[in-house]
Amino acid sequence: MLEAIIKIAVMIGGLMTAAAYFVLLERRMAAWTQDRIGPNRVGVPLSLFGFKDLFLFGLGQPAADGVKFILKQEYTPSHVDKRLFVIAPVVILAAALAVFAVVPFGSFIPAPNIGGFDKPIDLVVAPGIDVGLIYIFALSSIAVYGVIVGGWASNSKYSFLGGLRSSAQLIAYELPLGLGLLGVVLAAGSLNLDEIINAQARPGGIWFALAQPLGFIVFLVAAFAEAARLPFDLPEAEQELVGGYHTEYSALKLLLFLVAEFLHMILASFLIVMLFLGGWHLPFVTGPVPPPGAMVDPSIAAESSVAIGWGTAILRIIVLHTKIVLVILFFMLVRWSWPRFRFDQLMALAWKVMLPLGMVNFTAIAIFEELRAHYDPLHGSLTWTLILAAAAWGVCLGAWAVVSVASPLVTDNRRRLDLTVAGIDSQI
Repeated sequence: MLEAIIKIAVMIGGLMTAAAYFVLLERRMAAWTQDRIGPNRVGVPLSLFGFKDLFLFGLGQPAADGVKFILKQEYTPSHVDKRLFVIAPVVILAAALAVFAVVPFGSFIPAPNIGGFDKPIDLVVAPGIDVGLIYIFALSSIAVYGVIVGGWASNSKYSFLGGLRSSAQLIAYELPLGLGLLGVVLAAGSLNLDEIINAQARPGGIWFALAQPLGFIVFLVAAFAEAARLPFDLPEAEQELVGGYHTEYSALKLLLFLVAEFLHMILASFLIVMLFLGGWHLPFVTGPVPPPGAMVDPSIAAESSVAIGWGTAILRIIVLHTKIVLVILFFMLVRWSWPRFRFDQLMALAWKVMLPLGMVNFTAIAIFEELRAHYDPLHGSLTWTLILAAAAWGVCLGAWAVVSVASPLVTDNRRRLDLTVAGIDSQI
């Protein structure tokens, strides 16, 4: 019980702090990308120590933003459905936090030998859940209702349109997201995130981003859309919907929506790293991995953990979180570099490009894994791994070539001159 409480406290505190400071990082990234000055004045002045006008590089900005939200008046418009209006941000934040119960923040740490506690500590709140990915997808789907209910309860056209866009977008991109994931599940033979990481780290295995490039691309694009990040932030779209589904929200209720949005991006980064980029694994650096079956049989896991000391355990944590930060920086760089898609382009990309590519990837990986089960049942041959990876790259390039020929204008941002309104040419 004490272990679980400590893990939950560390997880929630770490995630909320990370969300606050990733906002500052994104604002600095925006300033760097667009050649302007970001927040750099809010902080604790160090003039008492002889450093005049040094404000810790704006590191106090997240605290100032939090205090601003807390001190703002809690206002609920009279025209809203008050019960649903209050419930919506609570639902979306609760779901966004609960998802991380099965997400590992590292491998494990050796037994601390304190108070008779003599077993390794898994760095996950709820260890041993063999259907972790299903749990993540189930709760992520529940979070969608927070957006839809918030847009509906606001009784505003802007909010309602934002909720409609969100439901259509998230439903459309859940399909390619799942198809991109299924190839990884087939190759790893498990829905457990720890086992998926171990499958990439064992001898004869490589990161799934290299073994399944098409699945990685499909999952990455769908993750951008599921997190509602540019170029797929259509549910909010300030230029068109003022603020989208949270237009009528302010103060703490708006803060819950914004924090949940950043938590979705952090979750997407965790999944990208763990499913495709090896998680905590770094070749020749992060030590041995448990043998197959360790996630099912605790005795096997205990025996395999003896060879890993504190240094390796800490190194794995550093490697995992370094990868995650790099992926988050990529999210932010795209956010401030690409223009927003039109909504018709967004849906066409999902149904005409991502869904077919996801089906091609799933079919190809299923065939490859069947061949491997016949010729390399133990999955220990690096030669077979490289052969199948080369075949997967061939499938990736061929599929993208076919899609480029079949739907060349699906993401064309040029003005449409072929549309007519009441017989008059329009430049939409």
